[in-house]
Order: sequence, then C-alpha cells, then structure tokens
Amino acid sequence: MFDLKVFQSPPSLVVTQGQHAKLGCFFSVESNSSKGGVSWYKAQPNGNMSTSHTIILKNRFSLAHPKTILYEGDWSLVISNVTLEDAGIYFCKVHMWGKLEEQGPGASLVVYNHPSVPEIYLKVATKPQEDMVLTCRTSGYYPAEIAVSWHSNDVDLPDPGSLEIWKSEQGDLQATRQLVLPSNFGVELLSVTCIVQHISLTAPSYANYSHNISEFGILKYQLVEYLNILKIALILALTISILLTVQKRCRKK
Repeated sequence: MFDLKVFQSPPSLVVTQGQHAKLGCFFSVESNSSKGGVSWYKAQPNGNMSTSHTIILKNRFSLAHPKTILYEGDWSLVISNVTLEDAGIYFCKVHMWGKLEEQGPGASLVVYNHPSVPEIYLKVATKPQEDMVLTCRTSGYYPAEIAVSWHSNDVDLPDPGSLEIWKSEQGDLQATRQLVLPSNFGVELLSVTCIVQHISLTAPSYANYSHNISEFGILKYQLVEYLNILKIALILALTISILLTVQKRCRKK
C-alpha cells in the first residue's frame, strides 16, 4: 500500500510587515518516486475555503528549495517582503501522479505593523480662560487594538479624553488621545509622557513633553495676542501702501 503523510510547521507564524516568512511543508512517502508535485493554497484568515486560491510561485513567492527532489520531502514556501494582505491560512498539497494526493492541516500567517513613535502636539490657549490641550498621535499600525495613555511623575493628571481610532486615506490606522489641562491647573513646570502599547511592540513606545510657563516671560495667551496685533498692523500697513500707490498713479493720469 502506498502511504503519503503531509506535515506543516509551524502551525502559526507571526511576522511584521516587510519581513520574510517561511511556511514549512514536509511529507513522507513509502516510495522514492519523484513523479509528483506540490501546490500551495491560501485561504482568508477566518479559514473560509470558498475564497481560497492557488499561490503562483513568482515575484515574492518562492520555494525554499526549488531544486528539491520530491521524495526528499521539503517543499517549504518563502514569502519575501510580507504585506498585510498576505495574512491568511496557507495549505500545502502533495500530488503523487497516478497514486494519490494529500493536503496538510494548514498554517496561519499573521502580519503585524508597528505603530509610529508617538508625537505630542500642543494647542496654544489664546485667552486666559482657555484650557491647555495636548494631543498624542501614532499611526501606521495593525491590528487595530492599541493602548495610548498619559502619565506624569510630578502631578496628578486629569482623566484623558477617549481614544480615537480611524483610517487615513492611505489605509493605515491612526490613533489619538487628548489630555486637557484646565486654565486653573496651577502648574508652572509640567512634564508628561505619552505611552503607546501594541501587540507588535516588544516594549512600549513613548514621547515626552515639558512645558515651562516662566520661560516665556509672558503668559502664552498674551504672546498669541501680541502676535495677532502685529499681524493686523502688518496687514494695515500693506493696505495703506497699496492705496497710496494707486492714488499716485491716478494723479499722474
């Protein structure tokens, strides 16, 4: 009796976008006949076989040992420069011509993408009664589950705003979380940290922000008011200059 056994290892593989992935396909036969072949199939991550399709061995997809003789038993698949779309369940099927065929149990390929290093943005208050708003943003990650939190070793921070997640026009995920400090917060020197945690990261990513009102010499909202006054003065000067030029040309005519 002709016996064929197919194994796939590892059963699940996690890689980051841009890396290489190797999905093992190993089999054993009682005969050393090399008359046969191997095919690879991919199904969606949910295991729905109705959408499965054959992997064409070209470009980023190749065999780990392209010159392997069938009876040596290793027809592993290598995917280079992995993309998020490559995620799914891969099946290797061995065909022995004129005898039988056998499919492996399948191997799951999971693709992650790291979030960008968080960035902190300040919304400058323009009036004494306005709150100070800090926004922490990170982008480009997958999957969507992510944690963004605010911390300070110096003061007790108010509860941050809710985590907001959306897709950009380029299709990548972005997340922001605000920290609103009331105008009467009463802190001259503020030092805070935004921490991002994601399944693709081996350690949390973070960004620091420090704010010292006394360094400005005047309050932040006063500075903005002075800048607005200067802007208005420049616009008026430019308008007067244009009017005088037009008036001179009219007199010449």
